[in-house]
Amino acid sequence: MSKFLQSILGAKEPLFSNGLAQLEKATGNSGVDTRLIADIIEKAHVIMRKLGLDTKDTTGSELYYALISAVKNDNAELLFADADYVLLNVDNKVISFNLIDIIENSHHELSYENQIVSHGQRSLRGELVGRYIDHKRTNEVTTKEIASLIGLLPESDAWYNDVKYKQKQTKKLSKESV
Repeated sequence: MSKFLQSILGAKEPLFSNGLAQLEKATGNSGVDTRLIADIIEKAHVIMRKLGLDTKDTTGSELYYALISAVKNDNAELLFADADYVLLNVDNKVISFNLIDIIENSHHELSYENQIVSHGQRSLRGELVGRYIDHKRTNEVTTKEIASLIGLLPESDAWYNDVKYKQKQTKKLSKESV
């Protein structure tokens, strides 16, 4: 399972796989990574079908330009609203379903070969760490230490992770007050 995540995050091996194994062990091998991968694939396939693409034989280039076309047709915001951490490796090229990545790729008219995926990768790193931190069997400090060691918490992501954490706490508080 770590190979899927490693390939779309561009993480270093074997450090990444070993760290992910430690995080999984801390959860009692509950499959946090596997569920995340399933969520990513499911969300990607739903979007691909909405774009009229066949999930079995669409090339990376076809997918990339379909995502760009969705932005140009002004229907991207709803389509990609819940896909900020969705990335796929198609034809050995990572493609981001993150709305910011797609908008920037479209705006700057970046080719398939020169596309950016950095916003999606940052969001995926945050989602992965967040899921391990939220697990009832893990310790937040230890989880963050392991995540830092394997490159899931780079300093450049700190602002993003803080914002996401605050948003999550606000949602939690509003649900509790209802």
